[in-house]
Amino acid sequence: MLAPEMNKKLTETDTGTPGGTLMRRYWQPVALSDELSGNRPVVPVRIFGEDLVLFRDGEGTLGLIDRHCPHRQADLCYGRLEANGLRCPFHGWLFDAEGTCLDQPGELPENNRVRHFGQAAYPCVERNGMIFGYLGPGDPPPLPAIDSLVAPDSHVFAFKGFLECNYLQAVEVGIDPAHASFLHRYLQDEDTDDAYGRQFRGGTGDEDVPVTWIMRNFPAPTIDVQRTDFGLQIEARRHLSESRDHVRVTNLIFPNAIVIPMSKSMAITQWHVPVDDHNCYWYAHFTSYDAPVDKP
Repeated sequence: MLAPEMNKKLTETDTGTPGGTLMRRYWQPVALSDELSGNRPVVPVRIFGEDLVLFRDGEGTLGLIDRHCPHRQADLCYGRLEANGLRCPFHGWLFDAEGTCLDQPGELPENNRVRHFGQAAYPCVERNGMIFGYLGPGDPPPLPAIDSLVAPDSHVFAFKGFLECNYLQAVEVGIDPAHASFLHRYLQDEDTDDAYGRQFRGGTGDEDVPVTWIMRNFPAPTIDVQRTDFGLQIEARRHLSESRDHVRVTNLIFPNAIVIPMSKSMAITQWHVPVDDHNCYWYAHFTSYDAPVDKP
């Protein structure tokens, strides 16, 4: 059980907090690629208690900058998207993907004030349906070479959901192997030959046994936790018979990513990303190791 002081230290992620300072040093998902589809690829992003705007300019470059214009704090989410940036709807200041102010149409040429203004901007990278941002100091580290980020796009499906809890509560659920026997038990098993059912196939030798059946009938796994160079490895072993065990290994990649092999051919990679200290987004990659995945 965490002491209140330690819980606060871990879960507060605003600017200047220990938790926020730490988590900003890692690439974090900020949006799905699908959110930037359509005629106007501009979306608001709230992460670590900060309000940002994500856009793809007319040349295809991704920009992640402060949401409010430094001039009069107008909301750039309502700005006009142009070939080389996002133009403020209030006085027309134009900002590129690096936060540089390129134009101030309301200023006389002799004032030459453009070079004195800019927006905080953060590096972005797009992988397999997700857009990641780096909000930390200095140059960003390499994007982790985990399976879902190096697999072909055709074999990865991206998803996100909003959770009304802090990120650590969500991480705790993600790495908890016992809750699956109740929250995910299902009343009937899925056909492991179809696309939906394959994510519930159990890794029990050469047999296609739905993991839902295993979860229902063996609700008390033996749990072993090991510290690793990347975080934690949690092994849940369910003793099915004298000759068979079902072993599910959950990998916590510090600080907030989780990889769970669902079967021989499917894994789920999750990130629980703070919106603020009380809410988070659950981002997930479903990765197929054999055939391309069915996408909407």
